[in-house]
Amino acid sequence: MDPRVQHIEQVLESIVAWSRVLGQGRSLPFGDARLTRSQIDTLFLIAHSLDPVTPSSIATALALTPGAITQLVDGLGREGLVTKQANPDDARSRVLTLTESAASQVAGFERELAENVAAQFASLTDSELARLAELLCRTRRTL
Repeated sequence: MDPRVQHIEQVLESIVAWSRVLGQGRSLPFGDARLTRSQIDTLFLIAHSLDPVTPSSIATALALTPGAITQLVDGLGREGLVTKQANPDDARSRVLTLTESAASQVAGFERELAENVAAQFASLTDSELARLAELLCRTRRTL
């Protein structure tokens, strides 16, 4: 087997294992709001996007229909988590942003989660951890 494919398999195995760890008994940062998995994914996509986030970019990222995205975003708006503004590049589209409260909740949740799993990274030096983060971010740029 191609060594490159073997390495990719190892990376994928680790990602699957980490997804189980991250999904176990985690509490979500939005209090009493009953959010769907797609709504939570949308909040995190908005929080970490380097580009303006539009409903169509969310639809593409989550493989959802425009109708589903409309319902999803409207629900997040009703919960006071997302706002919509006119897209300066396309008057037919809207740009989605997190409310100040939602941005704070997402950041706090991520910080707490990172602190909770920090021990799993104890065997890595600071430079190895920085390199791992860089490499994973580089692969994510095409997603």
